[in-house]
Amino acid sequence: MIPCAFQAAQHGFELPLSYTLLAYLTSGISGALAGMRRGYDIIGVLFLALITAGGGSLIRDGLLLSTGPATLMTDSRFILVVVLGALVAVVFHRFLRSFNRAIAVVDALGLGAFAVVGVERTLAAGLGIPAAFLGGMLTAVGGGLLRDVLVREEPLLFKPGQFYGLVALVGCGLFMAMLRWNWVAPYNAAISTIVIVFVLRMLAIRFNWRTTALRPEDDPTG
Repeated sequence: MIPCAFQAAQHGFELPLSYTLLAYLTSGISGALAGMRRGYDIIGVLFLALITAGGGSLIRDGLLLSTGPATLMTDSRFILVVVLGALVAVVFHRFLRSFNRAIAVVDALGLGAFAVVGVERTLAAGLGIPAAFLGGMLTAVGGGLLRDVLVREEPLLFKPGQFYGLVALVGCGLFMAMLRWNWVAPYNAAISTIVIVFVLRMLAIRFNWRTTALRPEDDPTG
């Protein structure tokens, strides 16, 4: 059970639609950029944008919530904003010096937004703190995971590298802590989490903060 104070903090709390739209927009852009980097046509680019934006919520809803259609399908504005993100990527990609860097920056915005949306949806379903961590993580990184699989790249989430999944995990924990102890109003907690996750992810890229392999590939012991 969620502690009583945490339940009180959640009473009547629902994130504004703008948070979800921001998450879908940024993930749609990153998915479209990944598709263009691979040389896909307009159908491939749009499909990859939709999978990247909606994949995390699809996994979360299927595994944890099972409350009906995937979130992406419950409001036509979600699909429209993903398509808008894909079109933005198509129009402005020529001004990008590096696709990889652009994807990383846009992903960092979506990472925090999806983390708070995933936590909020999981808690609203009456699930506890461990499930909220899982729901937030699935929502934040699930779309990127599916994107990487579809373009035949080793998922960024799984391999050692600059902090990614760890940053999303910190964001989920920070958001729930601010709600649990009423540090700030729920909406301000969401904004703060998105900003902090973005900054942490950008710092990880800038200063190359990295995780390490538990067992190096070239370990001679076999």
